[in-house]
Amino acid sequence: MAATEFALNDALAVQLWSTSLAVEAENKQYFRRFMGTGDNAVIKVQTELNKQAGEKITVALCMKLSGDGIEDDNVIEGTSAEEALTFFNDAVFIGQRRKGTKSKGKMSEQRVPYNLRRRGRDALAVWFGEDYDQMCICYLSGARGVDTSFHTPVTWTTRANNALQAPDTDHQLYGGNATAKADLDAADKMHLNVVERAVAKAETLDPMMRPMQIEGENKFVLLMHTWQAYDLRTSISANDWIDIQKTAGARGDKNLVYKNALGEYAGVILHKHRNVIRFSDYGVGEDQTAARALFLGAHAGIIAWGGGGAYGRYSWNEETDDRGNALAITAGAIYGVKKSRFNSKDFGVCAIDTYCDDPNS
Repeated sequence: MAATEFALNDALAVQLWSTSLAVEAENKQYFRRFMGTGDNAVIKVQTELNKQAGEKITVALCMKLSGDGIEDDNVIEGTSAEEALTFFNDAVFIGQRRKGTKSKGKMSEQRVPYNLRRRGRDALAVWFGEDYDQMCICYLSGARGVDTSFHTPVTWTTRANNALQAPDTDHQLYGGNATAKADLDAADKMHLNVVERAVAKAETLDPMMRPMQIEGENKFVLLMHTWQAYDLRTSISANDWIDIQKTAGARGDKNLVYKNALGEYAGVILHKHRNVIRFSDYGVGEDQTAARALFLGAHAGIIAWGGGGAYGRYSWNEETDDRGNALAITAGAIYGVKKSRFNSKDFGVCAIDTYCDDPNS
């Protein structure tokens, strides 16, 4: 009796597992909720290289017109009311990033009731989901930080020709009364007045940080480290925190930006994540711990994929080593991510550095 079989390295099996890897990896990504192809997204997905060759996408920003106009029938030709358009540009590069897993051999596989292909898919999905999040955090922050749980070493600064870019002075805030890295001390923690100051800065920058539009309302996102969120919550009364949570709870099912949000305050949707960049060299003695919260508006970052597919396109390769004894699986993605930056200034993100330490230490 004949039976249908898809053997090792079957072309259909490879396609099946690369597709399922993409689905699983996307489900495990925190930053996926902030990505989109529209200009309203926090991280703008550029699609120019989905179907064509290349390694670089250039993005242009047209500045607003300024100056006075002309009244009535006065001649406009040759006057300052005729103004040239001013353009600035930014660029994101893409590169291939791969990760693999390998069995010891058939006897090792025989000892356990596991499907190596499925287990490999699941493990690689977790790795790629975490990797995307870590890359987004690092590039938006312009720093690698001291967290040793990241995939990259603490000395890492560049991927796919996209270098980390430190915040410019116009897009940098500090907690409490600190005005610089060396000023930070244990009193300069995350607080609601820091959120208010960030909103005031974002709305008066030139060019102004553009908020996201959600249901016709202007919204920003504040992404804090878990310990910064603890400082914020414990600095205000319980009743105040309940009020802050109400809006996010009401909208959480309608927009992904609200998914798992802590709450909303002053038009700012509050989020926390353990991967927010931490430091250990702040303060006058360079011995204070700190974290860099991210105050995010529209088009804060750029991400792009290549390799002949759209978002989350993965390669999947299976082969055997040791004369067919050991199964080796490798998955990869061609992509690049960076912070949006025009005319040497960050565009949609402000860094907020505050004192930050483990509340259980």
